Parts: sequence; structure tokens; C-alpha cells
Amino acid sequence: MLRYVFSVHLRLAVHAALLFAVGLFVSWPIVQYGLRAIGWLPLAIFRLVVKLIGRSSSIVRSVAVIFGFNTLVIFTYMASGFHPLLPKLFGIWTGMNIGIVLGMARAGPFPGASQLRVGQWLPSRALTSFCGSLVLALELPCFCFSIAMGISMGHAVAASAESYAAALGARTAAYFSVIVPLLLCSAVAEAIAIRGMAAGLRSP
Repeated sequence: MLRYVFSVHLRLAVHAALLFAVGLFVSWPIVQYGLRAIGWLPLAIFRLVVKLIGRSSSIVRSVAVIFGFNTLVIFTYMASGFHPLLPKLFGIWTGMNIGIVLGMARAGPFPGASQLRVGQWLPSRALTSFCGSLVLALELPCFCFSIAMGISMGHAVAASAESYAAALGARTAAYFSVIVPLLLCSAVAEAIAIRGMAAGLRSP
């Protein structure tokens, strides 16, 4: 499974990373000119995730929300490979959405910043930085290789080399055995990073 995901799909994963970068570039004028008519959907999704995480700063709840959201969304992107164009569009769309959220959603309290209690465990700055870096090191490759599997599935289905059901079945097995455990590790790291950043915002 590891070879199937990381070796067979390496070239397409690089392709997916470039598409993601294109999406980030496209987000720049949207943020720069405040085009909220375009940015409302990613901002609405971001606010929904923040609401689901809540302001209790519970690491367990944060992990559950982040892991569940990422696992479902990235699987949907992969499963969109009825045609290779669809996962490619999701690659650009995701990069654009992340760029919009990073650029526009900077106002307001950080999730959990107002509810940290005295005596509650807080990660150190070093651990917070490490976990933040770990999220990037895990989550983005998971996304890129999943998009790559969706693209390869689209090529196979379009060429009638595989049925959609057979192609999706093989990639689903790879997704849950390889990608999902990495997404769980990423979700734990992200929850810790969120708590650390929330604590930093509480500091005078």
C-alpha cells in the first residue's frame, strides 16, 4: 500500500501540489480586493469548523472535528475521479480556499482563547511550533497524494481500463490504510498547535 500511494502516484502528487500553488496564487487578488462574494463559502466553512471545535479548548474535541472534517473532505476529492479534470479542479479550489481563509479570516478571537483555565495543560512554544510544522509536513502530502489517486482513477475510468467502482475500491483501501492514519497524527498535532497559539494570544 505504501508503494502504491507514495511511489506509483508520486508524479501526479507533484502535479497536485502545483495545482494547489496555482489556487494560492488565484486567492491573492480575491483577498487583495476584498471580493467577499467569491470568498464567502470558504469563510463560511472555516467559521463552521471553528464553531464545531467550540471555545472549550478540548484537545479531544478539536482532534475529532479536525480529523473527521479532513478525512471526509479529502476522501471526497479523491472519489471525484469520475474524470481526471474534477480532482484537478479540487486541487486548485482547495489552494484558493486556504489562501482566502488565511488572508480574510484574521479578525476575531482564536478558537479557545477565551476559555483556557488556570491549571489547564498548555504546550510550550517549541512544541507549538513543532506541531504546526508537523501539520504542514503531514496534511499537505496527504492532500496531494489523495488528489493524485483521484486523477489516476479519472484517467483509468476515462480510458475504460477500470470501472469506477473497481478503481475507487482499490484507492479506498489505500486511503484508509495509509492516508487516514497520517491525517489522525496531523489532527493531533493541529489540536496541540491550536491550544498553544490560543495560549499565546491570551498572554499579555
